[in-house]
Amino acid sequence: MTTVYLIVGLPGAGKTTRAKELEVSESALRLTPDDWQMAVFDTDGPTRWRSKERADQRDRIEGKLVEVGMRAAELGLDVVLDFGLWSRDERSALRWIAAARGLRAQVVYLPVAFEEQRSRVADRYESQPGQFHLSEDELRRWHGPFQAPDEEELHGGDIPAVSAGYATWAHWAAERWPSWPNS
Repeated sequence: MTTVYLIVGLPGAGKTTRAKELEVSESALRLTPDDWQMAVFDTDGPTRWRSKERADQRDRIEGKLVEVGMRAAELGLDVVLDFGLWSRDERSALRWIAAARGLRAQVVYLPVAFEEQRSRVADRYESQPGQFHLSEDELRRWHGPFQAPDEEELHGGDIPAVSAGYATWAHWAAERWPSWPNS
C-alpha cells in the first residue's frame, strides 16, 4: 500500500534529515514547505518569514503540497510531508484525507530535547546561508503549543472525530490550508 509519511517535530529535531532518508530508502516524493518558501520568497531574508503575510502564504504553500502529495500517492508513489505538523488536528486531518483515498498514513515523530534543539538550530543558521533565523525565546515558546503524538497515533490507531464546527476533516483542512480543495 502506498504510504504518506507525516514528519512530526519541532525545529531542529531532524525532520528534514529523516525526510531525505525516507525519500531515498522508500523512493518517495519529499515535500518540504521550507524549501518552497525560501525559493519563492528568496529575497525575504531569514526573519521576514514570520510576518503575517508570509505565514498566510506558507499555509497556502502547504495546502498545495498536500494536494500534490495526495495525488502522487494515489498514482502509487510514496510521499513524505516534511511539515512539522505540531497539532494532533493537522495529523488527524492528513491521516483522514489519506485514508479516504485508500492510502496509508504513517506518523514519524522526532522528539528533541531543548538543548540539542538549540544547538542544532544555531549550527544550521551558521552553516547554511538563508536558513530561517530562530531565537532561543521562540524555541522555548514553541514547546508549549506543540502536541506530541501519542502511542495510538504513532501506531496508526483510530482517527479521532473531527473538531467541533466541521463536517469532515477535509473541511477542517480547507480552513487550515486555504489552498486545499474542500472536498
